[in-house]
Amino acid sequence: MKKISAFFLVLVLAIAFTACEGAKKPNAPAEEPVKSDSTEQVVAPQPEPAAPTLSPAEMLKNFQVYAKAYGEAFNNIENDPKKFTDLSGQYRQKIDEMEQIKSQLNPTQLQAYQKAIDIIIKVNRGGK
Repeated sequence: MKKISAFFLVLVLAIAFTACEGAKKPNAPAEEPVKSDSTEQVVAPQPEPAAPTLSPAEMLKNFQVYAKAYGEAFNNIENDPKKFTDLSGQYRQKIDEMEQIKSQLNPTQLQAYQKAIDIIIKVNRGGK
């Protein structure tokens, strides 16, 4: 039995060593800019910020679903604390997304947005 265990240990170590050997990649030297005699500087193009792929109405609907799930997760925090933690980690991102499109919402949608924000604020204040 000891021989079989030792054989498997050696086999596992050999596989792990081989896997680690293959995972290492040599560091590629960074490309150095080519010097030229001209005084012009080449400006690298800046990536444009990603435009939302959803319409403002769809984003509002997703935000309302998030706010409702956030409130429910707070109410059931004893049963599923991981869900509440995950949702609270998304809080700032969701608010920022909605602030970007807030100007595109009509008055009815703004009221729905405010109700969702009120739910989130209530949760963040400890349900009071």
